[in-house]
Parts: sequence; C-alpha cells; structure tokens
Amino acid sequence: MERADAHLHLFADGYPGRYGRSPAGGDELAVYRTLRHEHGIARALVVGYEGGPEFTGNNRHLARLAAEHDWIAPLAYVPVTGVDPAGLDRIRSAGFAGLAAYLPDPAAADAFADWLTRTATTLTDAAALLSLNAPPEAAGRLGRALAALDGCPVLFSHLGLPGRQPAVPDLPAAADRLAPLTDLARLPHVGVKVSGLYAVSDPAEGYPHPAARPFVETLLHHFGTHRLYWGSDFAPSLDHVSFAQTLYPVGLDGLSAAEAADVSGGNLLRALDRRAAATR
Repeated sequence: MERADAHLHLFADGYPGRYGRSPAGGDELAVYRTLRHEHGIARALVVGYEGGPEFTGNNRHLARLAAEHDWIAPLAYVPVTGVDPAGLDRIRSAGFAGLAAYLPDPAAADAFADWLTRTATTLTDAAALLSLNAPPEAAGRLGRALAALDGCPVLFSHLGLPGRQPAVPDLPAAADRLAPLTDLARLPHVGVKVSGLYAVSDPAEGYPHPAARPFVETLLHHFGTHRLYWGSDFAPSLDHVSFAQTLYPVGLDGLSAAEAADVSGGNLLRALDRRAAATR
C-alpha cells in the first residue's frame, strides 16, 4: 500500500519537544527519509509553522527542502491576518503547494475568514491546498469563506482538534463536540486529517488512544473515507508514540482494504495530482 503523509513538520534546528530537544533523535530530514523508505511514503505535506520566535524562518527552510526533494509538498505558514498580494506571489514562486494557518479561537478564525474572502480568487486560481489547525468553535466560523474556495482542498488537522478527553466520550458527545466541523462536510473540497490522536488522549502517551475512536467514527460518518487523510504529525508525535504507531489510528480498523488505502495515502496523492494538473 502506497502511503502519503498529510501532516508533518521539519525544522532546521529540530522540533523542541517536551524534553527540550527533537524527539526524532537526530537530523529530522534524515530521520524522516529513513521512515519514509521503511513505510512506503510516496509524498508528504510538510506543514509550515512560525508561530513562535524559535520557529522563525521555517518557510524558507521548507522552500529549500522542497527544491531538493520532489516528494515534499510544502505548505507555507501564514498568520491569521494572511499576507498581502506580494506575499502570496512570493509563496507561489517559492514552490509552495499551499498554506498552513493556526486558528486557536473564533476571533482568529474571523480574521482569517475575512482574508480568505478577499483572496479567494487568487487561491483558487493557484489550486492552493489549505491546512487548518482549528478547534470546532473556530472551524464553525469559516463556512462562508471556505465555500468560495471550491478549487482548493481544505484539510483540518488532528481530527478537528476536539481537545483532550479525561475519559472516552460516547458517540453522541463526540458528534456534538465536532458538530461545527462536520457541518462543513457539505463542502465537497473540505476534509479532515486523521492525525495527532495523542492530543485527544489523557495521558497523551496512552496508545492506542481509545478516546479518539468516537471522533474518528463521527468523521467517517460525515466525511466518508474519500475525505479523510492519514498524517503522522512527525516529529511532535514522537514525544508520545512511535512513528509505527501513528500508521494505524484507532477507529479505522473496520475499513476495507480499498478504503484504508484511500485514507492512508490515495486521497492525498489524488489531491496533489489534481493540483499539478490544474497549475501545469
């Protein structure tokens, strides 16, 4: 089965994990290349992040890596207020496949939605991919703006960030928590990454993260297997689990072989192929 990773990070100086150093245990690019070959990962969305001073310059780093490695599809970090047209031109000319934004609350989502509305034509013409880290209360503010981006795959990270659960929620509670996100399933270009399950679990290292199961089942019900995307969340996930453990998220064990292949990589590979065709 050919895999594609919908969510990972690569930092020039390594991700400063819970112990003050990268949990990858070495040069992150070199480590991920080994993992990629071991597990048959054909392509990867490398998600930019510059949300703190220690991460400044990550966009430049990812642009350099993408120029050297054709399996990398980089997403440029943008602030919640977006960037000006010249900034978008620089992002596009640097070879980025799209954008990554982090929207921690409704106010951030409102600011980003306003920018998306003003730049929808430019983003659609570029067939840009969007990776959004947004909890449900933020995701629920984006519907009108995302509707205008029907040429852009939009991927919400980490099960839609429902938050850490002190106990395994029942299915109705999980569905209620994710309702603002699952309402966006009406937009056919919107999907969700099955990634970062440790962020739902208490403790975070409590693999296989049973508290994530009802959220995965809710997402399967609303988005189906054609709009879910496996992501490793390398290297942050390695603070809590092994890379191999990220390959088999709880809640997907009932899929057919074809459905599992879609979630594990087929959906992302097709999205990247469509973008390449649209921008050729």
